[in-house]
Amino acid sequence: MTFDEVINDIEKMVGLELESIKPGANIKLNRIDKAAKRIELITFAGKIKTRPFSELEKIWNKICSSPAAHVDSVLGGSGSSRNQPETVMANLPYVEWFFIDGKKHLALVKEPTHGYGTLLRMDEVAAIEIKDKLLNVASTACEVVVITEDIKETAYAYEKITGIPLYPVSPGVYEQYKNKVRFIIVSKSNLSNQVKPGTYIVVSGGGNQGSEPTIYLDGREFQVFCEGGMYLLVTL
Repeated sequence: MTFDEVINDIEKMVGLELESIKPGANIKLNRIDKAAKRIELITFAGKIKTRPFSELEKIWNKICSSPAAHVDSVLGGSGSSRNQPETVMANLPYVEWFFIDGKKHLALVKEPTHGYGTLLRMDEVAAIEIKDKLLNVASTACEVVVITEDIKETAYAYEKITGIPLYPVSPGVYEQYKNKVRFIIVSKSNLSNQVKPGTYIVVSGGGNQGSEPTIYLDGREFQVFCEGGMYLLVTL
């Protein structure tokens, strides 16, 4: 889903009172100004405020690239005003919220779980799984992605060689952590682009935005490079 599509979904909440995770800080979405790239809202105290699309996009990018987002950290600080973009995003039907060490976090879920303009606190079991993922991500030194045309055969070979079981993440995707290295095995049929099967190393960078294909994996976007004997997935 693109950020433009997210804005279209936010527009569906115009006129609704949006419940805040923080008690007593509800807002009403007044209008979406696509030309100025700002949203207009009415605070619980009746004041009219505007917020830039850029804040919402930062939150969206974070929950797409990470298991969860702490909005105050994403927006570079804390304060009641940051509660407003957080509230807008939390009221989307495919975003849920939960606490980590008393701090509010938002997470993207695969399917809509509640209506537009409503909140949903994440099930505790699912929240624990995301907390574990965040801990693993923080401690991961390297990521290796294996794209295969026969995921059963590849998974069997990996487990036979290492003696370590793989764990299903979603249909056609398995993973395993060992010694701060994350191994991800994904079925080529899961990827919309024509990407060569092979073993890829994940590296940071902006990519060159050229003709190389991009793929979405684990909620993140990567640009694929197969050059000079190197198979790389570059984070975008």
